[in-house]
Amino acid sequence: MTSRPHLYQTLADSLIQSMRAGRYRPGDRLPSVRELCSTHGMSLATVTHALHRLEDAGWIASRPRRGFFVQAPRDGLPQQARRSTAATLQLEERRHRLMTLAASREGQVSLGHLALPPALLPLTALRRLMSKHLRTEACALASGSVFGSQALREQLAKRLARSGAAVSADDVILTHGDGESLQLCLGLLTQPGDRVAVASPGSLRVLEVVAALGLQSVELPISPGVEESNAALEAFLARERLAACVIDVSLFAAAAGTMSDAEKQSLVTLLAAHRVPLIEFDLMGELHHGAEKGRPLKAFDSEGLVIHCASLACVTGPGFSVGFVVSERHRLRLRAARTVHGELIPHMTDQVLAEFLSGDGFDAHLRRLRLRLRQQVAAWTRAVKQYFPTGTRVSTGDAGYVLWVELPAGLVASDLLARARDAGYTFVPGAVFTSTERFDHCLRLAAAHPLDAVRLAGLQFLGEAARQSLAPVSARMSSN
Repeated sequence: MTSRPHLYQTLADSLIQSMRAGRYRPGDRLPSVRELCSTHGMSLATVTHALHRLEDAGWIASRPRRGFFVQAPRDGLPQQARRSTAATLQLEERRHRLMTLAASREGQVSLGHLALPPALLPLTALRRLMSKHLRTEACALASGSVFGSQALREQLAKRLARSGAAVSADDVILTHGDGESLQLCLGLLTQPGDRVAVASPGSLRVLEVVAALGLQSVELPISPGVEESNAALEAFLARERLAACVIDVSLFAAAAGTMSDAEKQSLVTLLAAHRVPLIEFDLMGELHHGAEKGRPLKAFDSEGLVIHCASLACVTGPGFSVGFVVSERHRLRLRAARTVHGELIPHMTDQVLAEFLSGDGFDAHLRRLRLRLRQQVAAWTRAVKQYFPTGTRVSTGDAGYVLWVELPAGLVASDLLARARDAGYTFVPGAVFTSTERFDHCLRLAAAHPLDAVRLAGLQFLGEAARQSLAPVSARMSSN
């Protein structure tokens, strides 16, 4: 059964038809909000929602105190690429619905969420350091800093410098997690309505922050290891006016493949030539699979156009989820923005993390954690290959514990999610990492936990459900 469209979708479609028919031409002013309410018999909220969606889709632009005006088609962008707002809204609403369905609830086993179990976190060491500081400086619980202490910023700068990015403690600004880091950077670089390129697939956090700031996300056409990638990217940058570019390094590497140093250099150079700032969103770089951490995009930045965003949450757990931004070009403006909008970083958290990172305990913890996660990723990968249908592809990138699974042609991951929830399991379908239908056949799993009997049963169930769903598809293809 097909559901009826929302009223704002109906109004948006009607206005698009009028624009296509020439009733409203580029540069024309649309009727006022009150006029549209009266003409269509709709509420102020419904009309406003429709207009904002049309604005997000690039059909109209608002001018303060004057109203909404029809936009001319963007240069070099074919008309068919401007999807109907109804289709865009339906995809966006489906994405949010799937995000809700993918959320773990009591009694369900999550196969796709990133939170590490307590056994893999350095809780004993952090508790010992916190107890020590409480005994000697209890007043630390009542104080904090805007940018983080010099000691912690020095430790973070040293770790980044080891991987090839020559930065100083003065270039580091601490935040309350990766979400605030991203908001701080995008707030500095963009204005509402700007277009921001997102490497596809883009993480939930990236896509939601972009949308929350009133920005339009466009998928960046980069494919590691493909010779044509630079030509496609060059053509893309020539026709798109971008305020910034965001790459979630770990998720992109897991889905698309790890970029070589030459490809990283080429990407940074090409974006710099078009004066497009690059936000490198790297949450799992410390959890590399090899002997050494790969060089970050920041290591190839000679003009200060790359801003590095990271977090300690995947290493220390959410109780010490400190994020940080690294930028020599924008550090003063970032500091000013955080002074106005940011909450203080608790002094106790700051002190404990600074001491933990400065000693041998942090690197020892990382070595153990990397080994455990490599073992878990390998076990999960073997299980997916064993139980999922022939033709399933699984990739993991060079860091972290994410498995990106591509199902055979004809299968839709969101259909499997409904069956999995009924059986007590959840995962994250690929559709939530894009505003298109490109990843409908994909899903994200996370080897955050050892592959115990419960989680193995979950992978077996998903594999069998996929096989059962694939059988009718194969039968139709054979008959054709």
